[in-house]
Amino acid sequence: HIGFCGRLGKKSADRPRPIKVSLTSSDAATRLRKSGKKLRETKATRNVFIAPDLTLDERTERKKLVELMKAKKNATPEKHFYISRGSVWCSDLPTTRTQTAPAPAPALAPAPGVLAQYFNSLPSSKAKNNNSKLFNQAGGAKS
Repeated sequence: HIGFCGRLGKKSADRPRPIKVSLTSSDAATRLRKSGKKLRETKATRNVFIAPDLTLDERTERKKLVELMKAKKNATPEKHFYISRGSVWCSDLPTTRTQTAPAPAPALAPAPGVLAQYFNSLPSSKAKNNNSKLFNQAGGAKS
């Protein structure tokens, strides 16, 4: 799927050069960008990023959005900010949950009287008869 792969720019001791990868299909490019999140899972590739090829105008707009997002993040650190669809979005940070004792397991079946009340409350007498038969076959109370 790789059409071309090579480094951009001149060598520098200050920072590594970006790598440009041209792919043969847009599907391959989409899969590559979506799987880029996995790079942050290991320590060795935590600082590796995959970015689409943008025009100068798109890069300028993206830079403005990043600056706006950073300003908002500094103003309200308790919120999570992200860029999506050309805008800065905000959501609450997930709170840490304390583990509580598990709830008791629910009873496997409701009491027979509860089901009988439900079946008797149905509007159609035909539905009452059919449901009562099913209820009786299941070992419930007789109606």
